[in-house]
Amino acid sequence: MIIISELLLVSLFSAVIAVIWGSASFLSGIFTWVGFAGWTSFCVVNETDSLKKAIKSYTCNLSGIFWASTSLYISNLINIPAVTILLTTGIVTVFLIYQSKFKLVSCVPCCFIGCFITFGLNGDYKMAATGLLCGAILGYLGDKAGILASKIKNKNNNLEIKKAS
Repeated sequence: MIIISELLLVSLFSAVIAVIWGSASFLSGIFTWVGFAGWTSFCVVNETDSLKKAIKSYTCNLSGIFWASTSLYISNLINIPAVTILLTTGIVTVFLIYQSKFKLVSCVPCCFIGCFITFGLNGDYKMAATGLLCGAILGYLGDKAGILASKIKNKNNNLEIKKAS
């Protein structure tokens, strides 16, 4: 009997999903790296339930998108971009960290990921939100597929053990 851990199964299914994502994102025009950043957010969240992890990671990503967009908007209003982007970035950092006292947006790394993705996309919040949502879904699918495969494998192992007895 071959023993395969749940972690290995999650890893294998995640690898397959990553390859599919790489192809699908290229064809759809969504930046591949944005989806992988969303997936990274999923992995960072400290929840055991896959759906809760996906929701929390994406909610935190959205807060980061909001704060980055706010920073860029204020910088454009003042019209001294170099100075105001530095000031608003500092202010945004305060809010990103302070908001962590609220459970729904308490994963600071995910908030920063949403923020830097938005800056990296030159303020394209729609692309940021779409790609990060795809990443949360990818993380969820990888997790669920591996856990399901592990349950099926364990069920089959239990049947083999009972037959042998």
